[in-house]
Amino acid sequence: MKGDLPKKRHISVPFLLLLTLAVLMIVLFPAGYIMSEKVSPSESITLRIAIPYSDTVQDPDSNYYVKWLAERTGLSLEFTLIRQNRSEEYLDALFSSDADIDIVLFGADFTIKEVALKPYAESGDVYTDADGRFYYANYGSRPRDGAGQILWINYEWLNALSLSIPSDTEEFRDILTAFRDKDPNGNGKRDEIPLLGTDRDYAFSPAEFLLNAYVYNDPVRSRFDPEGSHQNAVTDSFREGLAYCAGLYAEGLLDPRTYQYSVKELSELVNSPVGLIGTFTTDTISDVIYQANPEIMARYMHVPPLMGPDGRQYAYYAEDTASVGAIITGRSNRKEAAANLLSLMESEEASLIARFGEEGVDWERSRGADVSIYGGVSTVVTKNYLWNTSQNKHLNGIGPMNVPEKYLKGVTWNGINSDAEYIDGRAQSAYREYLPREIPSQEKNVPLSDCMDAWIRDFVTGKKDIRSDEEWEKYTKELARYY
Repeated sequence: MKGDLPKKRHISVPFLLLLTLAVLMIVLFPAGYIMSEKVSPSESITLRIAIPYSDTVQDPDSNYYVKWLAERTGLSLEFTLIRQNRSEEYLDALFSSDADIDIVLFGADFTIKEVALKPYAESGDVYTDADGRFYYANYGSRPRDGAGQILWINYEWLNALSLSIPSDTEEFRDILTAFRDKDPNGNGKRDEIPLLGTDRDYAFSPAEFLLNAYVYNDPVRSRFDPEGSHQNAVTDSFREGLAYCAGLYAEGLLDPRTYQYSVKELSELVNSPVGLIGTFTTDTISDVIYQANPEIMARYMHVPPLMGPDGRQYAYYAEDTASVGAIITGRSNRKEAAANLLSLMESEEASLIARFGEEGVDWERSRGADVSIYGGVSTVVTKNYLWNTSQNKHLNGIGPMNVPEKYLKGVTWNGINSDAEYIDGRAQSAYREYLPREIPSQEKNVPLSDCMDAWIRDFVTGKKDIRSDEEWEKYTKELARYY
C-alpha cells in the first residue's frame, strides 16, 4: 500500500456548539458593539475637556457625576481647569494654540452668549453638526418662571431692635436707618451695612427691586410694561422711584460698595459670622448664603414686595432661558464621542444627578403624596442640599443640563428650616400674587438696556441729579433713540 489514508477526525458535539456560538457572536455583534455599553480600558477613547474653576466643585476628576458619565459612555475624561472669566479671550487663545481640547464647558462665572459663538462656528473653530447645532444647553438649576428678585432681611436685627417686617418704602427707610444707627449686631461698633448689593446682575441690585414699588420695573425686558407697548422707565413714577433710591444712597443706607462689589464679595460679607449686612436682594438665597452656614441661612427671611407711596407693589417676572453649556472644538478628532457625551449630559437621568446629586443618598423620588414647596405635586425629596455648596457630587451647573420642570417645581420639604430649596420656595410663593397677570412678551433690547443701566446708576449714585429737569430730559431723549 502506498500509505495509510488519513484517519477521520471525530469532532465532539460540544466543540461544534462552541464553534457555532462563536460564529453567531461575530455576525450578530460586530467589532465595537459591547452588550454592557462599556468599553474596555484598552479600547477607551480619551476626551480632553476644559472646565471652568468653581469654588463649589472640589475635584472634577473624582467627582461622582463625572465618574458616572465615564462609566455610562466608556470614555476616559481628562480635565483642564480654566482659571479666567473672559470666555472669548480664552477661546481666542485656545484656537491660536495647539492645545488638544475636545470640549469646552461653560458655567459658574465663565459664560458666553450664543451670538458670540457664531464667528467661531463660521471660522470652523467650533464644530456644528448637520443641523447647525454647535452648543448644548445649560437649563434647569431652578424653576423656569417666577419672581426674578427677592428682598432678604436680617431677622435677628429686627428682633434686637423690636422692629417688624417692613410693608412699604417709608417703613423700609426707617428700618435701614435703625440698622445704621442702633448697633443691631451688638458689638459696640458702627460697622453695620443697612443695604448692600451689586449691579453686576439685576437680581442683586437693590435699586431694581425698590423701583417696583413705584412702577412695574422689569430690567430683563428693558423695562417695558408686560404688554411691551409702553416704556416704564420714562414715567414720572419711575423718576420718583429713582429719587427714593438716590436718597437712600446719599444717606448711607444703600451702601456705595453696591456699585463696586462682585457677587462673590457680596457673598463673603453676608456670610461673615460677625453679622454685618441688614438687607440684600437675590433671586435664590443660595447664590449669596452658603448652605454650609445654616445659622446664617436661618438669620435672613424674605420680605414681600414693598408698597410705594401710590399703593403700587410689583414683582418682576423672570423666565430662565437656556444658556450655552458646552461646545465641541473644530479641531477635535473625537467629535462623535464628544457629541455622545454631551447628549447624555442633557438626558433626564444625567440632569437629575447634575442638579440634585446621587439618587438615594442626596435625594430620592417622592411618591407624590405631599405638596411641594412650590405648591404643586411632589416629585423630589432632598436629603442633602448640594447646590452652591462645596461638594464632589456634581458640577454645580457647569456644562449641559436639562431638568424637567416637574422636578424643579416638585421639590418637597425635607423638614430642615435652613434648607435653601425650602427657603426659596416659601419666598416665591409669597411673591406670586405680585407678578404680572400676563406673561411679558417683550424681549430685551440690549443697546437700550445698556444705555438705561448707565443712567440709572448715575442717578442713584448722585453723579447725575435726578431732580434736574434738564438731566431728565437728556435721559429720556437718549433712550428714545433705541426704541
